[in-house]
Amino acid sequence: MAQNGIGQMRVNKTTGQNSESFKSFAFNGMWTSNVNSKAVYFEGKFKRTYSCWVDNYGNITVGSFDHETKKIDTHILDKNLEDKNLINPSILIDNDGRLLFFYNKREPKTSSVNPTTCLIRSINPENISQWGKVQYLNLNDKTKNDLKVTKSSFNYVYPIKLKAENDKLYLFWNGLNGKLNFSTSVDNGLTWSEEVFVYELNANNKFSQTQIQIYSNGGSKIHFVISDASSTKIGNKSIYYTYYENGAFFKANDIKIKDIADLPIKTNELGIIYQSTLSDLKPTIWDVAEDNNGNPVIAYSKHAKDDKFYYNYAKWSNNNWINKVLVSTGNRFSLQQVDTKVGVPNYYGGMSIDHENTNELYLSVNRDSVFEIEKWTTKNNGKSWKVNLITKGSEKDNIRPFAVRKAEKDNPLQLLWMQSSNKIVSTRSFSSNTSWAERFHSSIKMGVQSPKITNPLAPKQILDIMRQTTDWQFANPYDLNRLIDWHWGTFYVGLEDFYELTKEDRYKQEMINIGEHVNYKVDDKFFYADMLTVISNWVWLYELDRKPEMIDHSKWVLDAHLATRRPYKADVRFANNPYFDEWWTWCDALFVAPPVFGKMWQVTGEKKYLDYMDKMFWITTDYLYSIEDSLMYRDDRYFDKRSENGKKIFWGRGNGWVIAGLARILDILPQDYPSRPKYEQMYKEMAAKLLGLQGKDHMWRISLLDPEYQDKGETSGSAFYVYALAWGLNNGLLDVKHRVAVENGWKALTTKVNKNGKLGSVQAEGIDPRKFTEDDWQVYGTGAFLMAGKEMYMLEVKK
Repeated sequence: MAQNGIGQMRVNKTTGQNSESFKSFAFNGMWTSNVNSKAVYFEGKFKRTYSCWVDNYGNITVGSFDHETKKIDTHILDKNLEDKNLINPSILIDNDGRLLFFYNKREPKTSSVNPTTCLIRSINPENISQWGKVQYLNLNDKTKNDLKVTKSSFNYVYPIKLKAENDKLYLFWNGLNGKLNFSTSVDNGLTWSEEVFVYELNANNKFSQTQIQIYSNGGSKIHFVISDASSTKIGNKSIYYTYYENGAFFKANDIKIKDIADLPIKTNELGIIYQSTLSDLKPTIWDVAEDNNGNPVIAYSKHAKDDKFYYNYAKWSNNNWINKVLVSTGNRFSLQQVDTKVGVPNYYGGMSIDHENTNELYLSVNRDSVFEIEKWTTKNNGKSWKVNLITKGSEKDNIRPFAVRKAEKDNPLQLLWMQSSNKIVSTRSFSSNTSWAERFHSSIKMGVQSPKITNPLAPKQILDIMRQTTDWQFANPYDLNRLIDWHWGTFYVGLEDFYELTKEDRYKQEMINIGEHVNYKVDDKFFYADMLTVISNWVWLYELDRKPEMIDHSKWVLDAHLATRRPYKADVRFANNPYFDEWWTWCDALFVAPPVFGKMWQVTGEKKYLDYMDKMFWITTDYLYSIEDSLMYRDDRYFDKRSENGKKIFWGRGNGWVIAGLARILDILPQDYPSRPKYEQMYKEMAAKLLGLQGKDHMWRISLLDPEYQDKGETSGSAFYVYALAWGLNNGLLDVKHRVAVENGWKALTTKVNKNGKLGSVQAEGIDPRKFTEDDWQVYGTGAFLMAGKEMYMLEVKK
């Protein structure tokens, strides 16, 4: 008999924070709603949490969080697969602390290669940096494939190790015809037995993929929860239970169903947890766990006739199933592509049981149109619940929570979840043609708050705030159709600087992902200086990895400049020039273009690039630089133009582009290069002028000589100034007496970063001073901030 009812709840409304204030395990990652071992805590030589995900390039990625150093490491295990959640990996850790990862590899329909499950293991215990060769587990018995179905012949993987059976490994998966299969290994995964069907929904061989959740604490039992409902169809469907122990399968009341030798199990042989009615329709299973008495605990949801979704809690106790309705999830979480119908209409935010304390659940519930994460705790088998809010007031949906396996009560990292930047969770596959902007964009968040910045000059806290702004920017991407223009290009320059300090592989890898996505190309309008910005990123990656394809196209582009945009032909007039965008006619160009030519010289040794940079820089500078003011006009339209207050117009960010460009060029130029003294002189002139224009709030205004136009510190220009001035201190071009002014500038910048990591007060894209608000952000502003952060770190770490 089942005891049904709705539990009472008491919500602690004082709890909860915006989801973006939590640390990110990954800024690009997602995982399946099926509960496998997505995150595990292991304590051996180190205290680390390991997790795995798929990014939106289709890369299988593993990450580790060290609880003592707080460092996050990542490593890509396999590249450029589907980014669908069906390939999401599962973790198993052997007795020596080596990590075993299982994942599905699916191929295009046109491929002659059949899908398979893959196993890869770490070479060293508790270390994700080195891995052995991928082991392809072709476990499906193709002679049993009556329907000739291959595209879904490996969905989800559930690896389990049973101590009671001498650490035998069991691997379960949805296999041929959608049936639940398993194979075993007695040599830690080196060899595997033939597949065995566990459960067969349809005896007539129709394709019928079932919903399944499987769990074991590694002792003697394996728990199975099975539903005969699919994720896309609604009907009278039910949830069933069985457990395996010592060679046989049983109902929850310990009545034996059959031995392994007699498999598969039929639906009518299973125990029933929940049977749907006309009012309570399609169920979805979220999780299964084992309580301290060895009994199963289940988390599931129901899609009712009124289009509402309800989370439910079930527990076997006193020879009965206790069934409790917890809460309506609110509206569904629809996985929808742009301008299309809902692809999978019946997804919800998700549930997860704390397997170390099965009285605690984590729910994703729609609150005020946004899915938030909540912790539900019961002490009386679900009759009443205490609810603590994990996230509250978020701007992004927080879904698919996962309680970290083996994380005991005192472990600070109990929970991970997905924070989605759009409604798409699974888009690109071999059978669809989704655009880049339509792919999912989600972070893996940790149930740990980002560190508070109390001393912005402390080197560790400089790294902390750089990391927070970086992760926020990736979670809030600017126009993804412009990944290789100057907006993102400037961000990449700052990201390079951040990586140089931390060597955190996920940041470098994201730039490689982007490069591979666009084939390391430059925009077709490559005579437009702004479009050269991204070349700096490709050259930087080439410096690290020495792969010719990273710079082949860029080199061709720069050679085209040298061949057709020769200095003696240069026309740097902006006004009334039909070819203004094919020469360096505006001051911003001195940041985006010259360093690119200089860096190409660095990696190729071809001096022609350096000489071209030098000639073109001075042609533009001689035309736009005001010797009288030690500042640069944005372009020639501003020579005689005056502000509303009758002042000359020298754009704040415009001059930031220039002095930051100077610092980047001086980083490249050889000490004995003939014109280097000219660059140094110009840098010193501008630095002296800008220090005199620093406001009382230690920031700079958008109109440098007319602060009354908007008497507020603007972030992007100020960040470029702090970067360039700190660079001058670090390289001996700026007197140390200015250190305090530069430090104050950095401290002022950090006040513009909110607790979620967003850098505000950034003037929007433009060509002259334009007013902004404290809430305004831009990706190039974050790039400038990261550049400043690196130089400030280098300055402060010397103390």
